[in-house]
Amino acid sequence: MTGFFCLVAFLSWIYLLFFNSRKFFSYNELFWSNMTIFERFYKKNNNKNNQNICVVIPARNEEKNLPKTINSIVRQNLNNISILIIDDNSSDKTHIVASKLLKKKKINHQVVKGKKLPNGWSGKVWALKQAIDILKNKQIEYYLFLDSDIILKKGIVSEAVNFLSQRKLLMVSLMAKLNCTTSWEKFLIPAFVYFFQKIYPFSKVNDPNNSLAAAAGGFILCKSEVFSKVNLYEKIKDKVIDDCNIAKKIKEKGNIWLGLTEKVCSRRCYKNLSEIWKMVSRTAYEQLRFSPLYLCLSISGMCIIYLYPVLALFFFEEIQISLFLLNILTILILVISFRPTINFYKLPYFYYFSLPIVSLIYMMMTLTSAFNFHFRKGNVWKGRKY
Repeated sequence: MTGFFCLVAFLSWIYLLFFNSRKFFSYNELFWSNMTIFERFYKKNNNKNNQNICVVIPARNEEKNLPKTINSIVRQNLNNISILIIDDNSSDKTHIVASKLLKKKKINHQVVKGKKLPNGWSGKVWALKQAIDILKNKQIEYYLFLDSDIILKKGIVSEAVNFLSQRKLLMVSLMAKLNCTTSWEKFLIPAFVYFFQKIYPFSKVNDPNNSLAAAAGGFILCKSEVFSKVNLYEKIKDKVIDDCNIAKKIKEKGNIWLGLTEKVCSRRCYKNLSEIWKMVSRTAYEQLRFSPLYLCLSISGMCIIYLYPVLALFFFEEIQISLFLLNILTILILVISFRPTINFYKLPYFYYFSLPIVSLIYMMMTLTSAFNFHFRKGNVWKGRKY
């Protein structure tokens, strides 16, 4: 059986390395290559945007993060931009801080206290649904959905609008470069991005002929027309993974694009393991459709491809030389695939080899997510159970 599982792990990595994000030997970007970067695809031009853009920010207990986010929006220097903040039943001074800061800025804005969360709705989706209800009768051409910890580099909003127009898209989502300064962030955050790209290969998401859809909720720019007939958030009201689910609804109407960028950054800091654990476990089991069967298959598969080659190499006695070499090759492929993500976050080379132990932690997070769902009535995030 040792030889069988070693071979399964090797063949799985061959598939992941070359075929997970492409058809046969097409020229689509490999999911792990980190080549789907906005700056590579955007063709600069001197077009000035005259379209009305509304930045929508759902905020719950974000009094510390909001000022930097608002200031980065103002620095875009767009005359046609406005801001709508939905205070999602915060227990801190989110509403006061946002209102006072925006009154000092020469920018159209509205800060709204959100209504109480109804049964059957997830918090962020409920806040975004209220935002669309407020905006639906206004002459706005683009909605830019931002998280309240996002920092925009100057010019990115205008560039994203131009990119959307150039490619005749309905949605552009840019995956924010996550904060990666604390020890636990350096250890776990790159893998979070890596796993996301493995589940949602960007080349498939961006392929009009492929049904796979995804988005990164930190930055989603879309045409307002996709909400003209119905508020799409009503169709995903109970979803915790709001970004990928709204992307699916939008892709049913037209083409979308998802990629990495250096121009959208998240400043949310995860100071310890517990904070990252809660962030991942909040959505992990929903990703598996709350299915015990999918959970078992997922954990089994991750054990085989991430852990078994290492265990067989270092802990199994009397392993054949052929299997030893096969495991060495498998681990080398694993390291090669993880290298671009580590380089994207500018971390030291020894993090290349961290994926097996990191994958074990993510497996435990996923099991926690399932346990909380079945035995603790949900996972807790920002004081709410999901």
